[in-house]
Amino acid sequence: MSPDTSTSPAVLFRVLRDGLDLDDTFATYWPAYQKWMARNKQRVSAKAAREALAEHMPELLTTYTALLSRFGNKADIARFLTLYKPPPLVRGCTQAIWLGEGGPALVRNYDHAPHLHDGIVLHADWEDTDTLCMTDCIWGTLDGINQHGLCVALAFGGRNISGDGFAAPLLVRYALQTCATAREAAEAISRVPCSMTYTFVCLDKNGDHATVYVAPDRPSRIDHATATANHQGKVEWPEYAASCKTVERLHKTETLLSVEGQTLDGLVREFLHPPVYRTGYAKGSGTLYTSIYRPTDGTLELRWPRAELRQTLGHFEPSTITAMLG
Repeated sequence: MSPDTSTSPAVLFRVLRDGLDLDDTFATYWPAYQKWMARNKQRVSAKAAREALAEHMPELLTTYTALLSRFGNKADIARFLTLYKPPPLVRGCTQAIWLGEGGPALVRNYDHAPHLHDGIVLHADWEDTDTLCMTDCIWGTLDGINQHGLCVALAFGGRNISGDGFAAPLLVRYALQTCATAREAAEAISRVPCSMTYTFVCLDKNGDHATVYVAPDRPSRIDHATATANHQGKVEWPEYAASCKTVERLHKTETLLSVEGQTLDGLVREFLHPPVYRTGYAKGSGTLYTSIYRPTDGTLELRWPRAELRQTLGHFEPSTITAMLG
């Protein structure tokens, strides 16, 4: 394979508290969301989508209804916010659970196309649960932490198959809004249908952790892996696996976790280097950020090669940062 010569873009990240800024952001992003939804071959009515949400995640209905009212209360927005039967979306991630000194901690790289990323760090108090999250589709969550010290993150599972179910980021949101422990989160995620194959990592302040493997066409499975990438045990989409180097990234992460004398800082530094850190931005899949969650103190840190950002649930400051990638 030839060396990756992709240019390194700059990406704007906005740190927001739920409120008017989020409403304005939705209005700005809505045309792009509409364009994405128009690709959907699984047409579903707003009524059917809401009924599916009520059946599988009724605890989210109050927040869903409030956001719908704020964002426009139209049928296409109502359908979009359920994230039910969405268009297929393929991304890449590498995730590690650190249980050594300075832990527990969840360390992960999120890989995707820069122009398709929300770029929002959102602090919200929905359903009386304080959360700090990296968003997707405004209220969906790529990774996040709640007031109970529960952290949850997602990774694409490496299969080119879609089915009935919800977009993975809404399952992360659901777990964070309704659960306090890794075990509770794993059980909640495993019982909600997901539209594609995804792997979810859950970690709580006690150091308990669980990894959940879901797919639209087979039963969910839970184990306690401390490293995950973009395949579930075996490679099932060889072309994708080769292009995103999921096997190499997983092997590297497992090796890093097992190195004698390894530290949390050392692990994080390696997440900013190949093969875990990826620069295929021109091909639509490079590392957009490295996140470090520390559940004992409610902290989220974002790292890039030349920048960093730190926020906590107890001390949150809206801001913006432009990060140079690559």
